Amino acid sequence: MNQDQFAAQLGQAWGALRQGQNADAIRGFEQILKSDSSHLDALYGLAMSQAEQGQKDSARTTFEKCLELTRAALAANPGTDRFEMLIRMIQQRIHELV
Repeated sequence: MNQDQFAAQLGQAWGALRQGQNADAIRGFEQILKSDSSHLDALYGLAMSQAEQGQKDSARTTFEKCLELTRAALAANPGTDRFEMLIRMIQQRIHELV
């Protein structure tokens, strides 16, 4: 899958989530993750969709994987605001699931 296909599929999955179509969103994010298991935006979206579906344990596990990968990305790219912000957002989401 090339970058344009990733972007289009990611946009469709996020659109489904925004419209409350959580099952469609989950399928979309999972499809992206089949091609790139460390795609941070897809992992975050999948965790959000799982949380909206009431799948708290799955959402927590997915958020934790996303957090681990984001910390690794920040370690490889110190001072990257995007990763620092994403870490705070993920930690907040995990806290909300408790």
